[in-house]
Amino acid sequence: MTDPVTGPTPGSLEWAVADLAARMQRLEDAVNESAAVQLGFRDETREWWRETDGLLRHLELRSQAQIESARRERDGIEDLRAALDGFRMSPGYDALWDETEPLVTVRIASYNRTRELVEVALASVLQQTYQRLEIVVVNDGPNPATRAALEGLGDPRVRYFELPERAAYPAHPHLRWMVAGSPAMNEAARRAEGAWIAPLDDDDEFAADHIERLLELARAERAELVYGALIQRDRTEGVDRVIFSDPPAAGGFSFQSTLYLSGLRFFEYDTESWRVDEPGDWNLARRMVAAGVRMSSTRDVHAFMNMVRFDKRDDA
Repeated sequence: MTDPVTGPTPGSLEWAVADLAARMQRLEDAVNESAAVQLGFRDETREWWRETDGLLRHLELRSQAQIESARRERDGIEDLRAALDGFRMSPGYDALWDETEPLVTVRIASYNRTRELVEVALASVLQQTYQRLEIVVVNDGPNPATRAALEGLGDPRVRYFELPERAAYPAHPHLRWMVAGSPAMNEAARRAEGAWIAPLDDDDEFAADHIERLLELARAERAELVYGALIQRDRTEGVDRVIFSDPPAAGGFSFQSTLYLSGLRFFEYDTESWRVDEPGDWNLARRMVAAGVRMSSTRDVHAFMNMVRFDKRDDA
């Protein structure tokens, strides 16, 4: 998206392309300075190609028709509908809304943010008005500091796991932002033992009665996924805004404000959703809607997203 006054919006595809064009121009200017610089240029060029390979492949899908075709190919909506039908026919499905105090799994993917994980995310979970819960944290690769901090809590409700190594992501920061953490999110959902899953990022937080109120809404509506509004705190610009849409829409929905049946965990994050120009959260939500998951919502604020723009983060 391009603003007619200020130019491309930071984080947009147009912004990323303009950034690449500017970098290429600087490299071309350097070529003309001296033979020594030209030798350095070759090294920088190799690095540039390595870093932007994901974006260049991504640009092959720039036309909307190509993007839509790629989405249909990757989505597997018919298979998801069949799996959803099978879940609804499974023993015990109809009783899921009748249990008065079901176990709820809070699933958190983390990477290199031990302090925020403990002081912000986990603190908001442990202060919930609903207390029959477990917390499954999956770190995106080994992290001794995070392991030690969580073990030091001494809370048996907190279960900690690590991926053997950090997942491979595109080198370009915009594309990496689209899918960062998605393998750990999928793993955490697989390890959930609760009847319901409440997703949370490691630097975000729940409202105190988030789980309690969404359980009440799910029971009242017999919904498979329920969600509320979310306050996005932009730490880069110092601006807060409300994230909410009904039905879910791109830019108006985030999983931090949701609660959904764990039987829906066959809906997984597409760890390469950048290939179809979608952040992982929206890609997953869109496929859930398309497959027919029963959803209900409230405009009440249920969570807080502490956002730092992808190109300003120091934990990439």
